[in-house]
Amino acid sequence: MKSGTSDAHRKVDKSGQSAFAAKVRAGRAVLGWSQSELARRVGLTQRAIHKLEKGNTEPRRKTVEALEKIWRHQNIQFNDRPDGGFQIDVEARAFRAVDPSMSRRK
Repeated sequence: MKSGTSDAHRKVDKSGQSAFAAKVRAGRAVLGWSQSELARRVGLTQRAIHKLEKGNTEPRRKTVEALEKIWRHQNIQFNDRPDGGFQIDVEARAFRAVDPSMSRRK
């Protein structure tokens, strides 16, 4: 990498962290989970989820993979856009997964 591109590279990384932070917040909102619930399901602390959602920390690969696995399992897919944003695809069955006890009520 050329030395003149390192600042731009850091900005892209920070932008990527911001986009990932937004994905974590959005995914959690769709599922109706607290930070603590998401943390429990991926093996992190509530504070770690809080930091990820603020974009204050670069997630480890293992953390990203764990979150992506949760999203897939819950029928949520994030599609990155060329402009740096993303779209969320949520299958209808994801809403039924939000509160399984709802389907048992008479």
